Amino acid sequence: MSRARAVELVRAGSRFLVTCHVRPDADALGSALGLAAILRSIGKDALVYSQDGVPPLLQFLDGKEKVARDVPPGRFDATFVMDAAARELVPPLPPSERSGPVVIVDHHAAADGFGDVIVREVDAVATGEVVLRLMQSLGVKDVPRDAAQPVYAAIVADTGGFRYSGTNATTHRLAAQLLEQGVDPWQVASHLFERWAPQRMALLGEVLRAMKIELDGRLAIVAVDREMMARTGASDDMIEGMVNYGRMLEGVEIAALLWTPEKGQDVKISLRSAGRADVAALAVTLGGGGHRAAAGASVRNAELATVVARLRDEAAKVLARH
Repeated sequence: MSRARAVELVRAGSRFLVTCHVRPDADALGSALGLAAILRSIGKDALVYSQDGVPPLLQFLDGKEKVARDVPPGRFDATFVMDAAARELVPPLPPSERSGPVVIVDHHAAADGFGDVIVREVDAVATGEVVLRLMQSLGVKDVPRDAAQPVYAAIVADTGGFRYSGTNATTHRLAAQLLEQGVDPWQVASHLFERWAPQRMALLGEVLRAMKIELDGRLAIVAVDREMMARTGASDDMIEGMVNYGRMLEGVEIAALLWTPEKGQDVKISLRSAGRADVAALAVTLGGGGHRAAAGASVRNAELATVVARLRDEAAKVLARH
């Protein structure tokens, strides 16, 4: 149940479905587009499917026009699910007789065992890095040009622009390989970090005003409700990355952002650590998971205020260990 088994499936098959977690971010969709391009480069038929389509913030990704919002017809020799740490994050898949083995490709530590083949490499900074490892295992020496930009975007996004603690020399060597294929680093960085719609900027103002500093200045927490979203006209994908503003405050060790999606009764939680605190451990207490420095959770059928209180209590326990 590893990368070697995934390589066997690719070599034996000819038609593959590639998808990613719901409400995709740059690592999820970039990895899906990148893997599909790599598979096509070795003569395979690879179709990309995203239930939520391509979010406005990711419209710059190469290959976006190849993304289908519905499961394509026909049978597949395997279905690859990118960047999904839990079953609840996986979109609807074809029935098993059509999907073939389900291959999870991910870099998150927490998992629920979903999938027939698990390629979970937690030492990778992004699922995009795992895609490049798969490429190497397949014997593909050079990154296809149409894979380079989405995979680069995946790595840039999940390292926070090469700022997060997991970033290392290997990360930069991989980035250099992608840049050598013609990727424009400014184009990717500007779309990921700087080209904000007015609605998103307005939402940031709401987030900063609503932020509360608790637990002797060690926890920054903000709850985004539907009223805030309505006032600003922001869409759910515009919340991406706003949790990081809490971590910027001196003395804050854990930053938490909670919000309720437009559809459903769940409360989504995004967590970031400033260094010492293990937010993956905090996420696990809330039914989620992730990495020591970045994690998340989803609490089903819950009230926002109730989850905020619960998170505060669990964060206090995590911080008490340091």
